[in-house]
Amino acid sequence: MNAEKSLQECTVRLNYGESQGTGFFVASGFILTCAHVVEYAEDNLINVFWKANNKTYQAKIEKLLGYPLDLALLQLAGDIPQHCFVNLDEREPKINQDLYIFGYPKSVEVDYPEGDSATFKYEGESFKKNVLRYKLKQGQLIDGFSGSPLLNLGTGKVCGMVNISRDTSSDLGGRAVATQVILEQFPDIAELNQRFHQQQQSRDINPFQFGSPVPPERFYGRQEAILDLKSRIGGISPECINIVGLRRNGKTSLLRYIKERPEAFFQPEQHPLIIALDLSNGKFHSPEGIREGLRRGIKKQIGEEPWSREDNDDPFEVEDSLQELVDQEYRLIVMLDEFEAISRRLEAFQNWGEDWRSKASAGLLTMVIASKRPISELYQPLSLTSPFGNIFSTTILGALETEAWHNLVENGFNNDFAPLSWIDELAGGLPYYVQMAASLWWQYGDDEQAKKEFIFQATPRFQELWQDLTEVERYALRYYAGVAGLAVPSAAIIDMRI
Repeated sequence: MNAEKSLQECTVRLNYGESQGTGFFVASGFILTCAHVVEYAEDNLINVFWKANNKTYQAKIEKLLGYPLDLALLQLAGDIPQHCFVNLDEREPKINQDLYIFGYPKSVEVDYPEGDSATFKYEGESFKKNVLRYKLKQGQLIDGFSGSPLLNLGTGKVCGMVNISRDTSSDLGGRAVATQVILEQFPDIAELNQRFHQQQQSRDINPFQFGSPVPPERFYGRQEAILDLKSRIGGISPECINIVGLRRNGKTSLLRYIKERPEAFFQPEQHPLIIALDLSNGKFHSPEGIREGLRRGIKKQIGEEPWSREDNDDPFEVEDSLQELVDQEYRLIVMLDEFEAISRRLEAFQNWGEDWRSKASAGLLTMVIASKRPISELYQPLSLTSPFGNIFSTTILGALETEAWHNLVENGFNNDFAPLSWIDELAGGLPYYVQMAASLWWQYGDDEQAKKEFIFQATPRFQELWQDLTEVERYALRYYAGVAGLAVPSAAIIDMRI
């Protein structure tokens, strides 16, 4: 069955009084639609026509979020029929991506009680009261299509729900609430939806990944680090924080989690404006590149330039623009990943660091810097003093909590046998190696063969970790590993949490 036919089977017609609109199944017994489609029903039952089996059911409003979110979650009353539901995807479509909807339009001149289709092109992001919507063009949205699932024909998944027409009499298109917003407002539904589609996947698909940062829906643990971050960047007066951890220990995944799950760190009234810059990208290997990255990131978030590119070198214009954001009650959070990438250029960044320390101290921005070592240690080999001084607190990423990585593995094996002791022996709770060990055991299903492959895959990674150590640290590790003939080393590795 193609994606369009599958989508049709997940949609329903909603009727209350003279009102007609569209909804779609998102979890067992749960239907998502627009608030304005059902708001007048209040505590009364709503008729739900499901074309797939040609039957009418009834539902009540479980939760209604009015303007500007325009979301409503309905729950079927009585016996729940076995039904499919859409695969929700929070990724943004590409510009000019082909999109498809199926719904039940009804107006004075148009009535399709058994369903109708429409296609659109994706035009870009749109914001209303800081709520993310997707702007659509080259398609006609008429009354009754509100609440229709928006299918990304490139991914075969639902990226949003249409709720506004730009002109019901033409093909100007409309706007849709982004799936990202839907998942933020209904986290329990997000979990149910994800779990269902994971179970539907073929067992030929390896559920584990190692190498690339994990998306928020696959993020596990780090509760202490999350609490540290929430207390700093989400506090009454935001403070800068340095996330420190070994290579491949989840720093980038944590930054992605902050950006895509801001509600876990901020209150809505704090209006976080989160800009993420990966300093390993050559674009940001100069202070000028970082300033331009900041400028473009702000523009993408608020829809307008905070200052012009020509004013990047005008410190007065930049500072005035940042102050204006503060006056508008935005909280600017700048996340700098892979800080080591500029370590060979720190002399060139000294003035930049002092300037950004000044801006942070003045409350114009808050920095979250991810690095392998504390920031101060990066400056010491060059006989430089860190310009950031004592404005940063530090949170250290070590191994995952035992319960967290156990859940990661057990969920991947879908309640089948999960070799927890075997994985613990190899990975020690470090997220990258947990994923690697679980992936290889899933692939081979044999302890010895999977262990042999793990050693092969992990050896280059351990060589990288070894190269990152100082000579004093290497000596200490040789000693504690039992290498003969070594004198007792001076303290080289200190666990500051002990």
